Amino acid sequence: MEEAERARLTRRAVLTVAVAAGVGFAFPAWANADATDDPVELIKRLTGKIATESDRVALKMPRIFPNGYTVPLDLHVDTGMTDADHVKSVRILAPRNPIVEVAAFHFVPQRSEPRVSTRIRLAEPQFVVAVAEMNDGALLIAKTWVEVATNGCS
Repeated sequence: MEEAERARLTRRAVLTVAVAAGVGFAFPAWANADATDDPVELIKRLTGKIATESDRVALKMPRIFPNGYTVPLDLHVDTGMTDADHVKSVRILAPRNPIVEVAAFHFVPQRSEPRVSTRIRLAEPQFVVAVAEMNDGALLIAKTWVEVATNGCS
């Protein structure tokens, strides 16, 4: 019995360390980015690529919301989701949050529709940015200003 208990604790410890290390490697730049209201500059600093504002990415959020805990977000990327033209992933960024990347969504051509409805947390009033990575490597962005009355990231 002691041996099984020791093995379980060891597995738990290993998993905890692995998850913590994975998070540290996956999000270091996204977590420590300086707050900026220029999404193109933010994306360039975080990815090394230049993003383009596009009307193909539709990001809808309320301009004013009473609290930052559950701010509604609707997202749609205009694409046929064919092998020749599809969105690979979309990341939602809130530059003034403690962790800049608040959500990431991945899509598969001919198997998914690039549409998402969810709620996110916001630390303070800020621009929220949607970054869509297309199959050709292009980054398309849309941004919207959201005014929240209370901090949702405390």
